[in-house]
Amino acid sequence: MKRWWLFFLCIGCFRMAAGQNTIGLPRIINYSKSDFQAGTQTWDIEQDSKGIMYFANNEGMLTYDGSHWKAYPLPNRTIVRALAIDTVDRIYAGGQGELGYFAPGPNGNLVYTSLRDLVPASYNKFADIWRIEIYKEAVFFQASDRIFEYRNNSIKVYPSEWLYLKQAGGKLYAQDKYNGLMLFKNNEWQPVNTSHKFTDGLISGIIGIGADTLLVITQAKGQFLLRNDSIIQQHAAFSAGNVNISAQINATEFVAGTSTEGCVVLNFNGEVVQKISRTEGLQNNDVISVFLDKHNNLWAGLNNGISFIAYNAAIKYITPSKSNELSGYSTRIFNNELYIATSDGAWYAPLAAASGDLSFSKGDFTRVRNSKAEVWRLDEVNNHILLAQHTGSAVLKDHSAVPLFAEPGAWLYKPVSAVYPAKNILVGSYTGVQLLEYNAGQFADKGKLEGVGESLRFLEIDNNNTIWASHPYRGVYKLQLSADNKTVSSQLLTDSAGLPSALSNYVFKIKNRVVFCTGKGVYEFDPATNRFIPSAFLTPILGNMEIRYMNEDADGNIWFCSGKDVGVVNFNQPSGDKPFTITWIPELNGKILLGFENIYPYNKENIFIGSEKGTIHLNYEKYTTNKQAVKVLLGQVKAFGKSDSVIFGGYFHHRGAAGYLQDETEIVALPKGYNSFHFEYSSPAYGLQSNIEYSYQLEGYDQRWSAWSPKTEKDYTNLPGGKYLFKIKAHDNLGHESEVVTYSFEVLPAWYKTTWAYIGYVLLFLAVLYLLNRWQERNLRIQQRRFDEEQQRLKYIHQLELEKNEKEIIKLQNEKLANEIHFKNNALADASMHLVERGDALVKVKDILASVYKKNGNNPEIKNALLLLNDVEKNNDNWDQFAAHFDEINNNFLKKLKSKFPSLTNTDLKVCAYLQLKLSTKEIAQLMAISVRGVEIKRYRLRKKLNLLTEQSMTDFLNEI
Repeated sequence: MKRWWLFFLCIGCFRMAAGQNTIGLPRIINYSKSDFQAGTQTWDIEQDSKGIMYFANNEGMLTYDGSHWKAYPLPNRTIVRALAIDTVDRIYAGGQGELGYFAPGPNGNLVYTSLRDLVPASYNKFADIWRIEIYKEAVFFQASDRIFEYRNNSIKVYPSEWLYLKQAGGKLYAQDKYNGLMLFKNNEWQPVNTSHKFTDGLISGIIGIGADTLLVITQAKGQFLLRNDSIIQQHAAFSAGNVNISAQINATEFVAGTSTEGCVVLNFNGEVVQKISRTEGLQNNDVISVFLDKHNNLWAGLNNGISFIAYNAAIKYITPSKSNELSGYSTRIFNNELYIATSDGAWYAPLAAASGDLSFSKGDFTRVRNSKAEVWRLDEVNNHILLAQHTGSAVLKDHSAVPLFAEPGAWLYKPVSAVYPAKNILVGSYTGVQLLEYNAGQFADKGKLEGVGESLRFLEIDNNNTIWASHPYRGVYKLQLSADNKTVSSQLLTDSAGLPSALSNYVFKIKNRVVFCTGKGVYEFDPATNRFIPSAFLTPILGNMEIRYMNEDADGNIWFCSGKDVGVVNFNQPSGDKPFTITWIPELNGKILLGFENIYPYNKENIFIGSEKGTIHLNYEKYTTNKQAVKVLLGQVKAFGKSDSVIFGGYFHHRGAAGYLQDETEIVALPKGYNSFHFEYSSPAYGLQSNIEYSYQLEGYDQRWSAWSPKTEKDYTNLPGGKYLFKIKAHDNLGHESEVVTYSFEVLPAWYKTTWAYIGYVLLFLAVLYLLNRWQERNLRIQQRRFDEEQQRLKYIHQLELEKNEKEIIKLQNEKLANEIHFKNNALADASMHLVERGDALVKVKDILASVYKKNGNNPEIKNALLLLNDVEKNNDNWDQFAAHFDEINNNFLKKLKSKFPSLTNTDLKVCAYLQLKLSTKEIAQLMAISVRGVEIKRYRLRKKLNLLTEQSMTDFLNEI
């Protein structure tokens, strides 16, 4: 079927100046020069397969991974005007007089390779490269006066005055100043045959629509539809030169980056869908480049800065007043209009439809007439909107607030009966409870109910018609309406009744039961004990966390606020063994109105949340069904020692099925001095960084994975030598978890811990053992020698002792012998003396007998006596007998003396024997019967025979013998 409906697009026009914007605007994150530390202007934007963003900037190429910015200047430090990324993530860049590509270097850093040397010499000098397109197997670089085609490591040049280059619909187009729109076909540029040649204006964008239709957006003349040879121009109200760049957003829309009005989203009919300018939060309105990332969110390169526009996000922001920043207290949809109660009255805007994502409704907000000051709440009662205002109570009629009572101020409305229409409506006011009566379509003030005078901002009615009111600083009031509806009986219940505290208690109705939100969980009132007890239904779900607000949607899900955080208990999505899932909305952390929390769950696609700045719109269905895969990137690894060293720049060379992986050849080994490390990691979930948490583990150091944390950096210091594996993973608030990214490295041990050192230690140990053994052996030998010497000494001493003892014994024996000899010699001498004396006596007797014999004649008896005496005298002269006894006593003294001196006579021997017996000269003379003189003569002669010297003692000489 031919799509001739495209011809009807001519009726559209650009109505940017006067057109209405959508009521819900995407979140805008602005990055200024101080954030990315580079030049002010950004000329082109690209994204690689990992999700990393690349920006062509005045000071080089910038990269952004969601947490960290890096700059990569060109060699000549020129402005980078254009970027393109091929299927292997090679980043082609072009600047003034320079073209080439960035690719990972040895350590994972991006390294630039210039292709300028491949340009033919005649075309080597050129100005800026404005655009780069990768078409089939070639890369095309467009300068103002030529297009370079890089293919098979060679460059071909197409000279002309080129204005634009773009690939669309699987074809490559370029704008020639003189020939208009050109198509690259059969390796040459051929004109596109159209009635409009596109020679009188600059093209800012070409978008392929279907198989045979192009949408051409020009800078100043609007947009054109080209189908074969037919062309339709759609006129625009843009001022001349207003559109800088255009890019397709989806199947029906594109975005135009303008120089004065920011980013304008249009459909192919030329109708403005949404305008995002400085009024909506953009840094400035001069947009140089635009890019749609992998998650269909917009990036805008500005004349001064970079902006991220969460165009595809499930969260939008509604600001009722363009001139004033208002807090949004309450929201209601009524009669196909959106009403917002703010800090400056109530506002409303028409809705385009009653279903779908209502944030895309276009229109301006208008203040509700007569509403002023704070409007705290909007309640729909009996098909009417009641306004709870600081100035009192009012009902909405024809976009005007009609007062019901002026004083005091009102907080909220609660019908007493669930039957429609409710006749009596309670009003929580500044001074207690007011009563409204509804009759015949009109509300009437019945005055204040007596019995309680506190400001009651929270009211609920249970199934027994008991009214519960909470005061954040008093406690909980139990009220009972009287039969005449004029008074209430009140009972104040505090912590004495079972509440955790008298402070910060809030009452709501959930699952048709009244519950009390406290600082320590949710409680319910038990009539049987007349006390508050933890909710049997909600405590297993929410535990004892602080709950400040609760509301139930049509699907039975419970929306709640805990502190500054917003969450929802989804009973339609079980989680593990639990019949529910708690989903937190971290994008809203700190943005809700603390103390005035309000969540209006109109339907799955439209959740309205009161905010400090207007109202936040959440498309919950889109939020929870978002299948965006969570990724984690390891950005940079630094090692610290005597200096800092980037050991990994974030780019692996090896690409596997799950992404880029570290190859074995990329594992670095660092010296011991570099043992402290800094890891940078992130997730390319742009605009959702508050949803992402990380967990890491360093194998070889950490025992387990770390707790989840939003931190995107980790430091380790003083790691011991060894092999390590750093692992990082991420998850979001919806429970999606990324693949684990790993980086392996090694810290070499200190020289004294290396293998060679350990071998040396072993050798040294063996040497020490050997030396120790030798030393012990030497000591053993020394000890043995000393022992032997000691033994010898002891033996010698023992021998000496023995000898000494023997000598002593011998001495004693000698002394004994000497004494014996002396004794025997004395005895022998005594015997000799006795003999001498006896001899003398016998001689005298003989002489007497001889005299008597002579006188008496020959007397025979006397003669016999004389003969007997002669015999005795002969016996006394027996020398031999004496000598034998003497030698026996004195060790053969006489024999030795005789053998030594043969010339000695018996007389000489006698003298020697008597001298040895130590007899005096006189005694010797008596024994020898000679005179003393004769003894001396004999001694003199004896000395001669013994050859004794004059000074030599004869006694000593004889002792020696």
